[in-house]
Amino acid sequence: MRLALLALALCCAAPALAQVGVTDSWVTTGDRVRATAAGIGLPQQAGPVALIRTGEISDPGTGMHSYANYVSGDDVVQASIFIYRPGHADITLAALGTERALMERFGPGTRRVGEHVVGAGNTPGTALRILYDGAAGGELTLAAAFVQAGPWMVKLRVTATRDRAADVKAAVDALLAGLVFDAPATLKPVQTLAIAECTARDTSAQWCRRDVIAVGEARFDMLQSAQAGAQGAIFMPIDDAAGVLRFDPLAGTGGYRLTRYGIGGGVVAGDFAALPSAGQIAALIDGKDATALTSRAAISDNKTVLRNRVAQ
Repeated sequence: MRLALLALALCCAAPALAQVGVTDSWVTTGDRVRATAAGIGLPQQAGPVALIRTGEISDPGTGMHSYANYVSGDDVVQASIFIYRPGHADITLAALGTERALMERFGPGTRRVGEHVVGAGNTPGTALRILYDGAAGGELTLAAAFVQAGPWMVKLRVTATRDRAADVKAAVDALLAGLVFDAPATLKPVQTLAIAECTARDTSAQWCRRDVIAVGEARFDMLQSAQAGAQGAIFMPIDDAAGVLRFDPLAGTGGYRLTRYGIGGGVVAGDFAALPSAGQIAALIDGKDATALTSRAAISDNKTVLRNRVAQ
């Protein structure tokens, strides 16, 4: 049972292992491998885990979305590092999108049990490390960590059976310590996940939660900068691979512009005369065509307007 669960965990951690291959995106030098596009080096050995493969998840040859897999000698502790360039880079959005995905994959018993700001490489205060317990009915323990270096995100995930929780923490800490950045000055200082309710007007938090959108059994937070207030842009992390919806207020109109972000950039999906309804947003998250969605909405609300264009 445990081996089956760990096989599932590794499969979830690297969704495109079929594309594994040797490319110019990864270079091996001594005891390190380097993601060339991002200028980020990784250790081949980190605490209890050792590197077993590198590859790319999408856009082969570009280095825009790469991964490295690690495993312990007994195959129980498994880790992945993802290096990718999102259209909108933000550690909080990446962490929340990943947390929601973990809970979907490993069950509602998955809970956050530790959250700390730690160092990445030799730079303190630049990584967010989160520990989880109760995954897969209490059989697994997980760790995730996030680092932002300029436009690049580094995401670490470690999984093992619950009795190896100490090894999970040791692995994620060793992987973080072993990161090497060509441009360490681009590392962004991080904070813990402080999310207030927007109605509380708590400006001490980085983000506030404006609403929650339900799509089936999944729940997606609508977030705003706690400092910007009600007139700020609204962000919604919708997956664990850089998917973000952003609604920007259109000055003087009461309308909003929707941008959909993913790996490598974003596309302006359209302008709305008002903030889309919960049902419209749920349909957008669910992958329904934005043009068709808005055309249907226009039947009942002739103020809704959509104009497709590509973000510059």
